[in-house]
Amino acid sequence: MVESEAPTERRKTARNTGSEHPLVGTNETAYTRPSDGEPLRFLMPNIQRMKTKLVLLGESGVGKTSLVRRFVMNEYEDAYLRTVGTRVSKIELVVPHGADVEVHMDMSIFDIMGEKGFRDLVRETYYHGAQALMAVCDLTRKESLDALADWISAALEVTGDVPLYLVVNKKDLEPQRAISEEEIRRAAEVHRAPYVLTSARTGEFVEDVFNSLAIEMVDRAFRHEEERMAQRSVRDKVLVLLEKRGSIGLKKNQFFDILRGVQFDEIQAELDRLEREGLVTILWYGASDFAVTITPRGAKAVRQGQA
Repeated sequence: MVESEAPTERRKTARNTGSEHPLVGTNETAYTRPSDGEPLRFLMPNIQRMKTKLVLLGESGVGKTSLVRRFVMNEYEDAYLRTVGTRVSKIELVVPHGADVEVHMDMSIFDIMGEKGFRDLVRETYYHGAQALMAVCDLTRKESLDALADWISAALEVTGDVPLYLVVNKKDLEPQRAISEEEIRRAAEVHRAPYVLTSARTGEFVEDVFNSLAIEMVDRAFRHEEERMAQRSVRDKVLVLLEKRGSIGLKKNQFFDILRGVQFDEIQAELDRLEREGLVTILWYGASDFAVTITPRGAKAVRQGQA
């Protein structure tokens, strides 16, 4: 059974909070959303779109549903919200990447019922296609941390190598703590995952962990694309890069920053050939600097795989 919640009407923008980062075991920067109605302080010239799937896993009662509600709707319900089957929530995030790219991410968050029998029954269905995992336990229940080993193992068998964060929820119940920092650290090291203590009740560090995972998914997607690009010919690399940049194009120095290891003469010769074929346009600035944009014909060739 799958329950679906309507996406929030607010778009969340990942940006630097300037606060101390709560995640242990990662160098990512913490981000949060702006206040309602607050305008963006900058415009990114290159907007890309990305659909992602994040799966929350862990025992019943650890607060998975409450974490999602806090992040997506900024709400908290004191009563225990039992998930029957799987609940799917959706939200749009804006994730800056580098100096001039803005990724508009449509994130689907799968909140899976914390019963072992259900986990074994549906793991192929609900873990398939996940680009990140959030393993959640309860700070006041040691057994909820111990159980994560099986949850994580079952998920990774399906997803393969994807970003994984260990989230220890109910930080607001510190006086009832049943898990030491050392126990959390050891569990995180086993799975090579950063960890964070959160509170769905107060909202502490909830934004940070979801947004950090979103940023890591974007970074990983770009890294994979760069790896694929490295295996292409110079001609294919140039056309694919320009098609993604659209009317913005690329300047001379940007070509050499991206196509490191390729000689200037080789890039220049390929650009000249592509211009003669009507696939790109070269605009010169003086005798030594230039910018290149792809033509409609060139963009069509890339889309049809004829580059």
